[in-house]
Formats: sequence, C-alpha cells, structure tokens
Amino acid sequence: MPLLLCIELAERQAMLALARQAIQAHWSQGNAQVTHNLAHGDQKPGCFVTLRKHGELRGCIGTLEQDMPLQQSIAYFARAAAFQDPRFPPLTKDELTDCVISISLLSEREPIPAGNKEELLAAITPFTDGLWLSDGYHRATFLPAVWRELPDKHDFIQHLLRKGGWPAQGWPAQMKAWRYQSLEFSEPDGELVREWMQR
Repeated sequence: MPLLLCIELAERQAMLALARQAIQAHWSQGNAQVTHNLAHGDQKPGCFVTLRKHGELRGCIGTLEQDMPLQQSIAYFARAAAFQDPRFPPLTKDELTDCVISISLLSEREPIPAGNKEELLAAITPFTDGLWLSDGYHRATFLPAVWRELPDKHDFIQHLLRKGGWPAQGWPAQMKAWRYQSLEFSEPDGELVREWMQR
C-alpha cells in the first residue's frame, strides 16, 4: 500500500505538532531540538511545509527529491518555511500565533509529455496534479494546492514558467515535466485538505 494511504489522523496531528514545535524551538534558549516518534518517520517522501497568516501565504519550503526521513524533514522544512523563504522576512514570535501550518506529502513523480505548451496543457489534471518543470538550467514546481489560486490550466503553467525564470514566449527544447499528487493536511486538527489520488 502506498505510504500516503497509511497516514492516519493521529499521525498527521503528530506531524503538525512537530512542525509547530520546531518553529517555536527557534526562540528557545539553546535553540533546542524537537523530536516526535512518527510511525512513518523513517520514510522519505517528498515533503513541503506551508505557513499561512490570516489566509495569506507566509512561507513554503520543501523538496520533491527527499534525502531525509520525515522525522527530520518536517522539522527542517518547517523552520525553513518560517525563517528562510526568500519571498518573506523571517517569521517573528508574535506572528506564529496567527499562522496555520499545513504539510504536503508527495507521491512519486511520473514523467509526462512536454514537447510544447499545448502538449503539457492537455496532459495535466487541474486540482489533482502537482507539476515540476526542468530544462537543465531552470526548475520550478507548483504543488496541487496552487490550483486553488490558479484554477485555469493556462494561468497555472504561465505562472510556473515565470517562477522558474523562463520567458513567457517560446519553449525550451530540453524541457522535461513530471506530475505528482499530494496528501495535504492542516492545523488545527490534521484533517485532509487534499486527498491522495491514485491513477
């Protein structure tokens, strides 16, 4: 059974608690390390941690190519989202109270055709697929959650191209694309925001 189908509510809640405590530990004397015993803590799926303040993005950091077990990566990316996202100033202690944390665990990537923009548009499924683009020099990804802000396929791809530094016109000859799905869950109770969807 795929890992993401095995993540029960209690473990999702433990992961969210780990993320919040890892951020709080930033202001603790000695910058204490935080640990939680996770049932799947030794697994290595792709993982992103997102912070939203009053509904607005306040930080999001993660990776599709995981080399750390979840036990470490959730704490690591929670702190990175809070203090190292280059789009935002470091989170302050007072702000954390107003932030909601969500975690996205990713499925394995599946290559999809990317010979041109039209081919890619035809291949992706809105509100289901995350998308990763790479041409060897640039790379960028959007989680499936981004569909909530960019529900139109064309807008979704255009914004992803802009994020990756590609020109609005033209299409890199070496462009490659992968899709993936995610299990997204959020505070306060660990309920699912985005279900895992198998193909």
